[in-house]
Amino acid sequence: MQDNANVWLVTSSSVQLGTLWIMKTSILPMLNSLPYDRYVNTCQLIDMHVFHPIAFWNGIATAAVGATKAVRSESKVAKALYAAGTVGMATVAVASEGVNRPIWRQIERWSPVQDSDAAWRGKRRRWHLAHETRTMGAIGAAVCFTLAALL
Repeated sequence: MQDNANVWLVTSSSVQLGTLWIMKTSILPMLNSLPYDRYVNTCQLIDMHVFHPIAFWNGIATAAVGATKAVRSESKVAKALYAAGTVGMATVAVASEGVNRPIWRQIERWSPVQDSDAAWRGKRRRWHLAHETRTMGAIGAAVCFTLAALL
């Protein structure tokens, strides 16, 4: 790694990937196995008011640094890798703020005793797909930024 920007890109995208991967492999399977009332109660106990803004702003900041590196890099391969990593982190930000956060805010207002099973299943599916999308974006970003930094 040649500079602090590369350290930021690799660290930021890797930490983001780590948090999303933990959610994908442990937290979401646990939540998805719960019946409606326990799902709602458990989700309402998780304070996502810190995580969602971090996912969004970390994605935006890292994408901005990646875009700068893509423009300034002399190597065409590095440019392509930085650009791809930038797209990956922008995907994390957009999926987090545009899909996951609004759905989570709705779940925070749900009643565990009033079963809205149809809405619950649909929203849970959309949340899951958006989470998969942002996790894949983080994987792509971490790999691309790491490879670009090694050039």
